[in-house]
Amino acid sequence: MPGWWTAWLPQPPAVVVRALVRLTVFVVLTFLLWWLAGLIVVPLGDLLLASVLSLGLAVFTVTALMMRIYEMRPVYYVGLFVNRTAAGHLGVGLAMGLAASQLIVGIQWVSGWVHFAPAPVEGSRLAAAAFGFAVLALGATGEELLFHGYGFQQLLYAFGPWFTIVTTSVLFASAHTANPSASPLGMVNTGLFGLVFGYAFWRTRDLWLPLGMHFSWNFSLACIGSNVSGLKIRLMGASVVASGPTAWTGGDYGPEGSALTALVLILVLLLLWKLPLGRQPQGLVVSEPGSPS
Repeated sequence: MPGWWTAWLPQPPAVVVRALVRLTVFVVLTFLLWWLAGLIVVPLGDLLLASVLSLGLAVFTVTALMMRIYEMRPVYYVGLFVNRTAAGHLGVGLAMGLAASQLIVGIQWVSGWVHFAPAPVEGSRLAAAAFGFAVLALGATGEELLFHGYGFQQLLYAFGPWFTIVTTSVLFASAHTANPSASPLGMVNTGLFGLVFGYAFWRTRDLWLPLGMHFSWNFSLACIGSNVSGLKIRLMGASVVASGPTAWTGGDYGPEGSALTALVLILVLLLLWKLPLGRQPQGLVVSEPGSPS
């Protein structure tokens, strides 16, 4: 008979143990394959490209294996459905990420806290933009699969949304502590991004909404020359230079380190709560409580 310590669990202990075992296998295999892929890819050139390419290859491969071996379902059941609902979620995500990033930088510019300066780009701007698009799309996809894909959904089914979204948001922030110019406020905001992306998945039961927001935020900032989580990615010959208070500009960490971002992310959460977003009827986590994984 279950003891008092299992009374708070939303699922029977056996289901929780099964989810934790699958989560452990997923994490161990992903990081092992990421390390092996890095050994092959890193010597080929650009460190940022090597990092996102090795992560993307590792997490997608392991996700496909887990879905095939444990779930006996196609990989798109992890939240990569191709249908009209998914297309709508992707469009909303792209629009929200773009609007949020440009609103913040716009307020900073109008307030005189940042200004734009030329930043020479090697080769053509079109080639730089295409390269940046590919790298940032792959990076956002890899991170979303890692933090809100198979492992996240196992936790979500076993422990419910609050525990899972908060826990993975802390891990998401922790994963960025080694980024250049990381700051305490930057880590708080990165954790808030984790909350936004996790809640976006919970609302829609697919990855397209958080993936769209994640990519659009990063790419739109890189296009205007703003630092992205401490990384200097210059695509269009411009650079955003911070000259105002670090608390409002984010300093060298970029807008993710600004108090403005915290305010905007709270607004985004409210929007996600109120928007009439559809839900995918299938997947590892479906709408009905108690449905099998």
